[in-house]
Amino acid sequence: MRGIEVWERGEEGVLVELGGEFDRHDLKDLRETLDDVLSLRLPVALDLSGVNFLDVEATRELTIYSYLYSHHLTLRNPSWQVRASVAACGLGSWLDFRYEADDATYPWAS
Repeated sequence: MRGIEVWERGEEGVLVELGGEFDRHDLKDLRETLDDVLSLRLPVALDLSGVNFLDVEATRELTIYSYLYSHHLTLRNPSWQVRASVAACGLGSWLDFRYEADDATYPWAS
């Protein structure tokens, strides 16, 4: 089971919350959601605290989006499962996670 919630905050940006399990079967929904919110050219915070499984393909996809949209996309609050998947894929040096205390630029983070 997985979920994607999008919270638009006007000019302040967009918060996208991922929850549950994400694997290759969920890539289409994940891509469509990220493409839609990133097309707004506003700051996007992608909260990963609710993710309890992330397969290799989903990890790779998030890494690519993070790299391509580094000026607009912030990956925040990764669960231990996300951190473990990133480490297992050897992609830790490609990702810069932010934690809630670091997200002063996102007023809804509190």
